[in-house]
Amino acid sequence: MSKTNPATELHNTNDVTLWSSTNEMNGSMLNHTRKSGNMKYIVKFIFFLCFTISFNSAYTQEQRPGTLNSDKLWGAGISFTYPIADIYMLQASYSLWECGDILCGVAYQDWEIDQGHSHAYTLLLGYRHFLWKGLHTEIELWPAYNPFDSSIDGKTYSGVELWVSARIGYRFDFKLADKDFFILAQPSIGYGAARQNPWPKMEKDNKPIFEPQLIAGFRF
Repeated sequence: MSKTNPATELHNTNDVTLWSSTNEMNGSMLNHTRKSGNMKYIVKFIFFLCFTISFNSAYTQEQRPGTLNSDKLWGAGISFTYPIADIYMLQASYSLWECGDILCGVAYQDWEIDQGHSHAYTLLLGYRHFLWKGLHTEIELWPAYNPFDSSIDGKTYSGVELWVSARIGYRFDFKLADKDFFILAQPSIGYGAARQNPWPKMEKDNKPIFEPQLIAGFRF
């Protein structure tokens, strides 16, 4: 029966431990690089939207029709369904052309799940494209800073995150006291696309979810 040198066994064990630690470190660095890349794209998109709105506002020489042939280019509205989930949103829109609105706004997400409590301070950026009359599709990005209080270990996990919502819906326009109002009915699918400093077990429940959306507002 052959005997193994204890020094050799220790050396092999150290090699395995070092190899495992190196792989974990490489994986962590790769995830950090991907998240940093996602944040750079978010910042670039925000600057692009701000520039587009400023350009159109400054260089529109004469009044042109907004979406759905409205004589108003701007709109503002609030969600009547999000507060059910403790999400409070104010959305503004600007008609880039007759078939499309660019979107911006703010939101505060105060929802709570089994894993903990969210306190997300959120920006809203997006685009709404009209297909036929009030029928439209929409994409929204919700970049947020969220200090999440974990109920699993009692710690607070602060980080930047990105939520993406894809929507299809219909806008109903009407007048009330000579003012232009609208209602947006939008069934949606939302997904957490990126998160810095994830809390424990976050990935387990990070799946696309259905979002019923009903927005009421006015145009000006």
